Amino acid sequence: AHYPLSVTDDRGKTLTLAAAPARVVSFAPSATEIVFALGAGDRIVATDDFSDFPAEAKSLPKLGGVRTSPEKIVALKPDLILAITSGNLPAQLDQLGQPLFIFDPTDVEGVYKNIRAVGQMFDREQKAMQVVADMRARIDAIGTKAKQATSQPRVLHEVDSTDPARIFVAGPRNFIDSIITTCGGVNVAADAPTKFPQLSAEQVVARGPEIVVLADFRFGATPEQVVARPGWSGIPAVRNRAIYPIDDDLVSRPGPRLVLGFEAYAKIIHPELFGTQ
Repeated sequence: AHYPLSVTDDRGKTLTLAAAPARVVSFAPSATEIVFALGAGDRIVATDDFSDFPAEAKSLPKLGGVRTSPEKIVALKPDLILAITSGNLPAQLDQLGQPLFIFDPTDVEGVYKNIRAVGQMFDREQKAMQVVADMRARIDAIGTKAKQATSQPRVLHEVDSTDPARIFVAGPRNFIDSIITTCGGVNVAADAPTKFPQLSAEQVVARGPEIVVLADFRFGATPEQVVARPGWSGIPAVRNRAIYPIDDDLVSRPGPRLVLGFEAYAKIIHPELFGTQ
């Protein structure tokens, strides 16, 4: 790469880098994973609290969550800050004139674009191309194979059941929706007005999911709990005990491990084509 280098982020804002970044603050687990996957993890000086992969990321200084004070970040004199759109932090960092690059991909192509952008910024373009090519080949293979399926099971992807009477699920316009579709399923909440709507038991029953995927498994949601929920007994997924936990990080972090999320999901939706987990 030739510096100064200009890159445009998912907000359409252009950032110009005078040289390859050497002091990076990564404020999103997906960004941290991308930087490490491209072999530039040693440039990260601090991350958000949730950046825990790969193992080396765990030992990096942690700056907090979405409510972190921007001053904490500025004090580290970063030459690049990678972040996602959540919270007020991006706007605050912008006001302070910080070198901010925002990730906000809405589909897999958007993830590939982000990986290539990081490759450009760190002069790791070859590696970025390899990572993207590998992901694309594996995800495309799933999409092709899923087309052979004779059925398209109706899938409910549960994100948070802290209030079991009003569970949060994956709606339209997010990765999980595109994963379900690619793997040959139908997202039962694809018609919702928001990306992560809340559904009542009645709304779940009306949608008749044949498969329930628990992304909140790590936070204590279990298939047994789902079966015992008031009003859920008539749902096909409950009658047939088609309730499966999944590692949420694989499907909710738009980075290199998303391909593992696709592969895990393919086995849940079409075990007859992809084998079981």
